[in-house]
Amino acid sequence: MNDAVIIVGGGPAGCTAASLLARSGKRVLLLEKETFPRFHIGESLLPFCNRDLAKIGIWEKVQKAGFMIKPGAEFVLSDGSGFRCFWFGESLAAPYDKTFQVERAKFDALLLDHARESGATIHVGASARSFREGPDGVEVEYELGGKIERAQGRWLIDATGREPFLGKVLRLAKTDLGIPKKMAVYAHFRNVRRSPGKAAGNITVVRLSGGWFWLIPLDEEKTSVGMVRPLGAFQDGKGGPRELFEATVRESRELSGRLEKAEAISPFRTTADYTYRLEHLAGSRWLAAGDAAGFLDPVFSSGVTVALEGGVAAAEMILAQPEGSGGFSSRQQRVYTRRVHALARRFEEMIRMFYDDRSFEVFMTPRPPRAMKKAVIHLLAGNSDLNLSLWLRVKLFYLLCVLQRHWRLAPALDYHRNPVVRSGASPVTP
Repeated sequence: MNDAVIIVGGGPAGCTAASLLARSGKRVLLLEKETFPRFHIGESLLPFCNRDLAKIGIWEKVQKAGFMIKPGAEFVLSDGSGFRCFWFGESLAAPYDKTFQVERAKFDALLLDHARESGATIHVGASARSFREGPDGVEVEYELGGKIERAQGRWLIDATGREPFLGKVLRLAKTDLGIPKKMAVYAHFRNVRRSPGKAAGNITVVRLSGGWFWLIPLDEEKTSVGMVRPLGAFQDGKGGPRELFEATVRESRELSGRLEKAEAISPFRTTADYTYRLEHLAGSRWLAAGDAAGFLDPVFSSGVTVALEGGVAAAEMILAQPEGSGGFSSRQQRVYTRRVHALARRFEEMIRMFYDDRSFEVFMTPRPPRAMKKAVIHLLAGNSDLNLSLWLRVKLFYLLCVLQRHWRLAPALDYHRNPVVRSGASPVTP
């Protein structure tokens, strides 16, 4: 397969690129070190994922897979105050008026099977060992079934996630974007109290002082619940991550109400040191996509969206190259890097807003200007292709965030007021 595209990593980015390339007539070899299905975090899609899923021909399969419908996103302070719900359908027409919450073991297996059905050759349990780039192509050495194998191709896409294969092999420079290190602890639960009616499918983000909780309904019974706090909160606290998780729930009126009868049905897991970005995402014969290109704090559920978009971008970059052409030029490498960085930057701006107390007050204002409300819903929905009107509305939103730091344009929020639910008291739910 010396004319093939080799993809290392079978998550959303790798499978998206594999499906699009194979359906366009390219020979594709995908190497995935794990055996599917496997657990993975990042379970909430964004509506603008839908177009990428349609582009690779899997959208109808996703619709029929039985995933929980996600019509919106809600945000609330830890004491139950400051509640805001954003319904995608208020500003977006079908198919962007809703999307899905997905258990990643099932969703990722669906993507991998679709890549295979699209014509890609898939090797699971294949761990990439080394990479060599030449003037006419690439060679990857990998281990499969206890044997060392070699594959040659014209291009390579690194989609290996937060420990990128090429990042280590090529010692690629990366940055943390100046965002403080954080840690997450999470598990799956049953008997989590949800919002009523249609809102039962929403993701709920509970804002803490310096951190947050997610509650993502995965099916009628199962809910993903996780806590994100600064790394120092885990290092300074007594006990381990699970103890800090449980102590935070006890101290929060909102969380203790929602988790009053909850029971963990999976092990607690942790993930640390969240945000990073590779400075260069392309070489003469290779591209980095998805989490291999960078990872952001998941407060706005950006992970799968960035992975799908990155997979599409990588596939389109290769498809634009004439047969038999040389490697990517320096200009093409810069264009690809800027494209992927620009997508991540939209979420990076939102993340910085979220952690700034004054800016978050603008986001949570109960009566926002109509122009700002539409802009925020498009951002929450993952729209990376804003027209001029929407771009100006987004700029207005961020301008109001800046002004809020000097003048109170939106009502103040008290992030430290956090009464605990008393025994026998009714839990607070939106």
